Amino acid sequence: MALLDPLLALFKPGKKPPTPYKSEGGPGVAVFGGYVDEAETNFKIAGREKYRTYANLLANTSIVAASVRFFLNLCAKADWNVQAADESAEAVRIKEWFEKALHDMETPWHRVVRRAALYRYYGFSIQEWTAKKNEADGSIGIKDVEARPQHTIEQWSVDDSGTVYGVIQRSAQTFKEIPLDRRRLIYILDDSITDSPEGLGLFRHVVESIERLREYEHLEGIGFETDLRGIPIGRAPIAELRKMVNSGQLSQEQMDLQLNAMRTFLTKHKKTANLSMLLDSKPYESTGDNRTPSGTSHWSIDLIKAGATSAPELAAAIQRLNREVARVLGTENILLGESGGGSLAMAKDKSDQFALVVDSTLKELSEGFNKDLVKPFMELNGWDMKYAPKLSPAKIQHRSIEEITAALKDMSAAGAVMGPDDPAINEIRRLLGLSEIDLEKAAEDAAINQDLQRKAAEAELAMTGAKTTSLGAKPDIKQEPPQ
Repeated sequence: MALLDPLLALFKPGKKPPTPYKSEGGPGVAVFGGYVDEAETNFKIAGREKYRTYANLLANTSIVAASVRFFLNLCAKADWNVQAADESAEAVRIKEWFEKALHDMETPWHRVVRRAALYRYYGFSIQEWTAKKNEADGSIGIKDVEARPQHTIEQWSVDDSGTVYGVIQRSAQTFKEIPLDRRRLIYILDDSITDSPEGLGLFRHVVESIERLREYEHLEGIGFETDLRGIPIGRAPIAELRKMVNSGQLSQEQMDLQLNAMRTFLTKHKKTANLSMLLDSKPYESTGDNRTPSGTSHWSIDLIKAGATSAPELAAAIQRLNREVARVLGTENILLGESGGGSLAMAKDKSDQFALVVDSTLKELSEGFNKDLVKPFMELNGWDMKYAPKLSPAKIQHRSIEEITAALKDMSAAGAVMGPDDPAINEIRRLLGLSEIDLEKAAEDAAINQDLQRKAAEAELAMTGAKTTSLGAKPDIKQEPPQ
């Protein structure tokens, strides 16, 4: 305790408090010489080898491939909006500039979003942006945003508090080290359960399950290929054949030739279109005077049969592991109905949960884009940061057209009538796959039609009143007072 006394004395009352403008603590993961010290005991997911393992399970495991592609496609499908900082002319101008810039890059924006969303599986994602000079207005625009794959990021530059200042990429073409400055990178991190600069993605959680899944599928494949419902046993008159060889009636080569067909069948009895076996049906005979034939043939094949096969249990284990992997990856909803069970309410609930996961990912991406893309280009162009717009994604929702139109009908019946320039009109047209209309022109046309209808109604009312007067109305005659 004596050694700790000077340190503990720092916390005693009366001592000067530390400055609140400087970080004192440090991260929980050590980085030595740019390499992250991982407390990982499985060599398949330690160091650079983990990216080889992740690539293998992504390319060769169907449930992983389906889950990742389904998730990334939904992320890429979301519409992105650029929201102005305020209603001032400068804020609106900068907002319009970014809207144009996002659609003027060499890599389409939806692909940028899709590659950035891989952080959820690998733990982090890195993309590098490059600028260009816009000749039209002299501003500095966004030329491109290019992905830097996770397996090429070799070293990390971090300070004592864990802040990342840059990375060293190992070129896959030249194997040279390429320094990448943090200020040029869009860096998205999954730091939910670790503060490592590499994060911890969902792939790490499914590696062991997929190893077991592959073992079970391998066993199932062997079972189908060798499906004789048991272990085959061949019987042949080997003793008789040896006697014939010893007596010179048969050569050793002839004996081997007769036995080879059965040996081949017993060792390679996989299912094929030509799987068959032709055997001698001659039975053994008793040695008595009657020489009665027995029920056992000279050549035969039997099976050691078990009481019950394990194929159903193996199939159930494979299904369970598939569901487990899908549950970890958040895509259990794509497996609904595979066993004939489930309900509409369950499907809707799981789909809504999955949509929340996608929305949460898009929200994190928007924070990274606003920090690592919008801010740098505001600074490059010398624009005031108070006018910086926000990139925001639209929510991913499973919307039914019938439900929406029914709700609008109910609102109209309650008095909330939808006008001809209501934005909901184009929203519904997009859901139906129809082209959008000019809402302002539609409102003007509706106003003109309404005015024409009003004038027509007034003219018809005037004609009706004149006709009534001519047929039965008496004229209003003023009477002179008596003289």
